[in-house]
Amino acid sequence: MNILRNKSKLVYKATALLSLTAMVIASCGKNNNNVAPVARPGALAIAHASPGSPEYSFYINGTKASTKSLTYGTFLSYGTINSGKYEFAITQKDGKDVLTKSVVDIQSDKAYSIYIADLPSKPVFVFTADDLSVPAAEKAKIRFINLSPDAGDLDLKVAGKDSLLFKKTSFKTGTGFVSIDPGAELNFEVKPNAQSTVLATLPKTKIEKGKIYTIWAKGLKAATDSTKFALGLLTNK
Repeated sequence: MNILRNKSKLVYKATALLSLTAMVIASCGKNNNNVAPVARPGALAIAHASPGSPEYSFYINGTKASTKSLTYGTFLSYGTINSGKYEFAITQKDGKDVLTKSVVDIQSDKAYSIYIADLPSKPVFVFTADDLSVPAAEKAKIRFINLSPDAGDLDLKVAGKDSLLFKKTSFKTGTGFVSIDPGAELNFEVKPNAQSTVLATLPKTKIEKGKIYTIWAKGLKAATDSTKFALGLLTNK
């Protein structure tokens, strides 16, 4: 995963579709001898993972790209976007001052997620390339992203299992997708790297075969309000 800072190259289940203004395109039709092949578009999702931050407005090349609420903890699912280089930026809701921006090269037929991360005083974009290929037979796929500013390196496992799913995942980084056995009530737990103290759990989580998920650590260890440290789950596909 690449971490995309200001002016550099760049839960919960999905709550709304991301509207990419002026960049949403129709699916390609069948080619014939008179029509040049058209590259399939990319896909882009965005999540607000900056604890204590206000509602944001998201812009693509200076144009507001979503009419949906972008508040802490929300995930706006994939919308289509043409391949090419784009400047992504955020402001406070309908504000004029750009808080962070990044230039990203979107490739055709690939999926990406942008996470707004870190503290309100220094928001950054964390960018992931999302492998949405079909899981192996009878399996699901899952990855882990650490977006907690003060939790340090983290280990994630399924409770009751001896081995870790993911080890030593640092802030603003994440893992690739791995195969996992589905289950109706899996209990995930996260700990500081190489320690025994459980920081948070994601209990009785339904993981279905054929689906793709992201577990993300969010919030602050020092907080006791709605921004306190927790695990969230989103369904990528």
